[in-house]
Amino acid sequence: MLRTPTADSLPVPASHARGPSPLVKITPISDPSHPANGQCGLFATRDLRPGTFILQYIGEVHAPSTSGDEKMRKLVEWHEKSDYDLSLDREGGIGVDAQGKGNEARFINDFRGVSIGGERARVNAEFKEIWDSGRGERGMGVWVLGEKAGGGKGKGVGKWKGIKKGEEILVSYGRGFWGARRGEDEWTEAGGETPGSNLKT
Repeated sequence: MLRTPTADSLPVPASHARGPSPLVKITPISDPSHPANGQCGLFATRDLRPGTFILQYIGEVHAPSTSGDEKMRKLVEWHEKSDYDLSLDREGGIGVDAQGKGNEARFINDFRGVSIGGERARVNAEFKEIWDSGRGERGMGVWVLGEKAGGGKGKGVGKWKGIKKGEEILVSYGRGFWGARRGEDEWTEAGGETPGSNLKT
C-alpha cells in the first residue's frame, strides 16, 4: 500500500540531503507567553521560500491491528494517544508516529497562542504526503505554505514571503488533535482548521 505513490504524493526533491536537515534547528523556547515555553520548537536556519520542501516527518509507521494479541492491542492504544501521530492513509488507518522515534519534525509546534514580533502568528508550513523515490515509499513531509495558502488577516496580507531565517516553523495540528483535547467549542474558538491538518488521535 505504501510502496506505490498516489495522485497526492509529492516527490521529495532529489537535492534534499539525507540525515539532519540544514534548513532547520531545534531551539529551546524561553518566552513565557509561548504555549510551549520550557520546551522546544523548530526554527528556520535560512530564509525559506513559499512551496519549499523542508524535511520529512519521520516516525514509526503503524496500521490498525485485527489481532486479539494483548501486546498488539496496547501498541495500537499507545499510537492512538500519541501527540505525534500523523495520518498517512485514513482509509487504511495507517499513521506515522514520532512519539518514540522521529527526527526534527517532531518539534514543530501549533500556531495557536504564538506571537511573532508582537503579532499573532500564522500557520507558515503544512504537512503533505510525499513520495520518497530513494526508499520507494510514501510518507509525510513538511512544506512551506505556498503563496496562495499564506493568506489571512492582519499586517502583511498579500505579501507572503515564506519563512524568514530565525522564524519558528508553525503548522495547525487540526480538528482531530484539538477536538480530542479541549472539546469542539474550545477548538473552534482557537482558530478552526487550517492547511496541513493531519495530526490525529
